[in-house]
Amino acid sequence: MTPAYSLSQAEQLERDSKLEDAVLAYSGILARNPKNTRALQALDSLRGRLREQREPSPDTKAELETALAAGRHFDAADSCGALLKTFRDSHFLWDFLGRCHLAAGHLDNAATCLNKACGLNPQEAGTYAAMGRVHMARGQHDNAMALYQKALKLDAECLPALRSMAEALPLEGRSVEAAGVLRQAVSLAPEDASLHFTLAGLLQQLGAAAEAKEHYTRAASLDPQLTEAHFQLGLQLKAEGRFADALPCFDRILQISPSDDRSRTQRLHVLAELNDWRWIQEYADCRRLLGLRGSGCDPSVLMLMEDNPDLLRARAQAYAGDAFPVIEPQTAAPVRQRPARLRIGYFFAGSDGDAIAIRHAAMLAAHDSTRFEIHAYATGSRLSATTAAELSQTVSCFRQLDGTAGQEAAVAVKADRLDIAVDVSGYTNGSLNHLLSCRLAPLHIAWPGYPGTMGTAAFDYLIGDHTVCPPGSERYHNEHLLRLPASHLAVTPAPAAAAGSPDRAGCGLPESGFVFCNFAAGSRITPSEFDIWMRLLSGAKDSVLWLQDNGAHAVSNLRRAAAARGIDPDRLIFAPPAPPAEHQARLPLADLFLDTFTVNSRSAAQSALAARLPVLTLPGQQFAARSVASLLQAAGLPELIAAGIEDYEAKAAGLAQDPEAGKTLKRRLQHAVLPDPARLARQAEQAYDAAYDRYLQGSAPEHLPLA
Repeated sequence: MTPAYSLSQAEQLERDSKLEDAVLAYSGILARNPKNTRALQALDSLRGRLREQREPSPDTKAELETALAAGRHFDAADSCGALLKTFRDSHFLWDFLGRCHLAAGHLDNAATCLNKACGLNPQEAGTYAAMGRVHMARGQHDNAMALYQKALKLDAECLPALRSMAEALPLEGRSVEAAGVLRQAVSLAPEDASLHFTLAGLLQQLGAAAEAKEHYTRAASLDPQLTEAHFQLGLQLKAEGRFADALPCFDRILQISPSDDRSRTQRLHVLAELNDWRWIQEYADCRRLLGLRGSGCDPSVLMLMEDNPDLLRARAQAYAGDAFPVIEPQTAAPVRQRPARLRIGYFFAGSDGDAIAIRHAAMLAAHDSTRFEIHAYATGSRLSATTAAELSQTVSCFRQLDGTAGQEAAVAVKADRLDIAVDVSGYTNGSLNHLLSCRLAPLHIAWPGYPGTMGTAAFDYLIGDHTVCPPGSERYHNEHLLRLPASHLAVTPAPAAAAGSPDRAGCGLPESGFVFCNFAAGSRITPSEFDIWMRLLSGAKDSVLWLQDNGAHAVSNLRRAAAARGIDPDRLIFAPPAPPAEHQARLPLADLFLDTFTVNSRSAAQSALAARLPVLTLPGQQFAARSVASLLQAAGLPELIAAGIEDYEAKAAGLAQDPEAGKTLKRRLQHAVLPDPARLARQAEQAYDAAYDRYLQGSAPEHLPLA
């Protein structure tokens, strides 16, 4: 742009009475050519005309605020500085410049400008709120809170103060108060999408899922471009099992940002849960970079896509890089002697609490209280009262930690002086204990609730066994492996059958004929298994396949898939969801449980074995593809572990065609010694002792096979 053209533009702004814009234009010319006489004279004249005004026009203020809101704080600061040469006593400009410096992280400059603004107008609440943010950024929490309170005393409806106070309160463990402050802010600005979104996030952490969903929905409606609101809403709908409703949330994000891998991953998972196998080609098209660029993607979802433990580790490392940005290092042992009782802390997400209680409560209760003191910690507030009460009776100390409390929660845990911290949630269902970024205990151990590597140095060891982690699998894990002598899983015995146990007719099953079954989530079932299952039905007259009813969409898709393979869809029987005891009681009606491949039907298989129902598995490569083989190996039933796809199909077909062989297997299973919680507790204790002994000796962690 030529100097003559720039001057012409500036003069046109002056003729249009856009005086502040003209000031900025002439100032820009002089920044490039300080001796430009025409610009100097014009700027001096303009300043004279504007001298009686203390503040720039509303339009100019709005333009500056727009630039700052868009993240152009350096440009906004330059424009503000030019205007201050004319409006030297403008409270707005000094306040605005302070906020620009704050956005840029220049805290000293921000404080100087905001103090000047306070001197010009000591009654302006927003300036005190901005000063509070400066103190908060400096770590001066008490000073910041005092300034927020002063701002609200001047103006009880000061939105910047309300926002900032809501951010500060959770750091003191006062998340419930923070939610109240945000509700007040939302009532004052009901059309502000960001306020609804912030409140929703806090409510979600507090366990108020229904209210959180309302505000995520409102935020997404007010600002369709607010992709994170769509994302969180989609996750909530997924957690409720409303997969068909969640799908449009992720589709909306991908319309805005087609390269959003997090949303792509969730979309693929939703399709898989609906047994909509279009996900397979879509995954193949994007698998090379999925989870390896930009923001990390949930590994507990990605492990469903393919059995590739090398790729899974790389994806877990990418995800962990965001989840554990700073890891507190291990410290040397202060003593060289094992305490009389090792303090073991088990950590899990409150939202995962009911599943944790079912899976681990019996093992926790079985720990040797003379040698181990067991603590349990639930993060977040979504733990049911029943589960909390059960855990309180099971362990020496049970705590519910505010998931929003951050460093305060870590300080509270450290005060318990744990010897070993064990995370039993991992990445399952998106759960994550950020607390484990802090060194809560000398040793951190991952228990595979999420069956795979955490991908981070925050964990020293991973609990496994010789089946899920065979020789050569060390490279798949960031952690050192603690290989238990038997299975890392346990089967809790089924309660004795009550009078009036269900019969086949009552469950919609034929009175005669072989019943194959699988009760896994829809995402576990892929065409690889389903093709075999349909061939088994084709080869076994009067046989049926008994499946979990995972919703109308999944049922419809599986019935269509059966018809496409020449099988009458009515030979697929869908069992409605039932409480654990009722489900356990109906399992013996089946003849054979067919396991899934890429990720085993671990929990469903544990229930089947507890009911003494034979389970047939085909182990793969990754941890999640070998869990059921671990259970069967520990139970002394290696003949139910197939050597390959052909063997899997042949074993299943043979049992269906030979009723006596099936009955013999069932009788044998009745007397099999299944891996139980008490035995698992003893093995875990052996692992804890071995790892802690190395720590006391000053030795680094290493892979430890336990005999």
